[in-house]
Amino acid sequence: MEAGFSSLIVMLVALIVLVVSIIKLKVHPVFALIIVAIGSAIAFGIPLKDVISTVTGGFGGTIGNIGIVIILGCTMGVILEQTSGALVLANTILKIVGKKRSSLAMAISGYLVSIPVFSDSAIVILSPVARALSARGGVPLFGLLGALNAGILATHTMVPPTPGPLAAAGTLGADVGLVIAFGLISAFAYTTAANLYCNSNYCRAKYPHVSKMTNVETVVGEDFTIQTDKKLPSAALTFAVILVPVILICANSFATMALPKGASILPYLGFIGHPIPALSVGVILALFLDTSIFSKDQVYAWFDRAVESSGFIILATGAAGAFGAVLKASGVGAYLGMLIASTPLPAVFVPFLVALLLSVSNGSATVSLLTGSAIILPLLPSLGIHPVIGTLAIAAGSSFFYHANASHFWVVVKSNDLSMKEGYALVSVGSAIGSVAAILAVWAMSFFLTV
Repeated sequence: MEAGFSSLIVMLVALIVLVVSIIKLKVHPVFALIIVAIGSAIAFGIPLKDVISTVTGGFGGTIGNIGIVIILGCTMGVILEQTSGALVLANTILKIVGKKRSSLAMAISGYLVSIPVFSDSAIVILSPVARALSARGGVPLFGLLGALNAGILATHTMVPPTPGPLAAAGTLGADVGLVIAFGLISAFAYTTAANLYCNSNYCRAKYPHVSKMTNVETVVGEDFTIQTDKKLPSAALTFAVILVPVILICANSFATMALPKGASILPYLGFIGHPIPALSVGVILALFLDTSIFSKDQVYAWFDRAVESSGFIILATGAAGAFGAVLKASGVGAYLGMLIASTPLPAVFVPFLVALLLSVSNGSATVSLLTGSAIILPLLPSLGIHPVIGTLAIAAGSSFFYHANASHFWVVVKSNDLSMKEGYALVSVGSAIGSVAAILAVWAMSFFLTV
């Protein structure tokens, strides 16, 4: 379709209706996206006979590409959480890094744990570690929690198989292996910047509070590692659950780029390095994290919880794909891209700003990633940026200034007895600083990864 200024107005109205429906009217995001997709398709002038097929085609096509992968990623996260695998990661990192660099240990722990585990769960699991380290070492709790939160939000928003960035990559057609590889870099920039802020002399002076915990010696051992009566999984196996799928996926992506097109090994790498087989390997490894509770009933319970937690993400991804298909069919992306091209704004900042506005207004990184990728999909050719860069730019903006409308904000504040002032300083300002650092890293990478 040919688009013009009127199409741009329709898109802006559709976005406003979408945000108001979710935030003010409390319409479920899945229903809001589908309703807005159908309404905007009619408003764009798409023939009535094609409206439903456009919506359902976008919905089904998106789920078909990414649905199974989201389920497998959620399954890995559930098992790691239920078997205390996340605690083992923190335990091992603390042993290596040591008490003098406890904030670095917390940042690394959050960075790794949040790749498969949802951000809210990661905070609940690892906050007691930060509080115990603060009490035993006399380190300001603000700095430790800030470092932990920085690592958690960074990989939660930018590194698959976390469902949000995984779904965004699927919507934009980005290579998952490259998203992981480059996402780890931008997530590192996010974590570093937010960690430096939370542990700056300014924050240490303003928030010197040390955690008060009784019997912390039973929580943290002499070497400042976690102690628990529960049998913990093997550290090597726990790290393997996360790293093996990531290595397989990345190996396939980089081999495809580096090896000759007819190389005999490529079909094998293409199979085992596809996200579905690679994450399946991760799930199989995860099943052996705690053999003491291994049973048919336990495995069923893990899988049942994983399916439940992934259901919303899969449906929301499909609904976002439906809206994206409508925008693509309308031609508004090409028109908007032409307008943007006439401004001095670097193209990579457009998806960042879209996700930033969504994040501040709805308080969910996952929803911001899903909706943002649907909006950017039709703009991608006109912006002239690589799908991987587009995905990471959206990811960088998806957790900007997390505040009181975000569940993650309240999990951090309430689980650690922080004041609202401390919560805004730690979560909101920290996430804003990390988000800006991440998009600057993505901007730098955009000069090397081009279409």
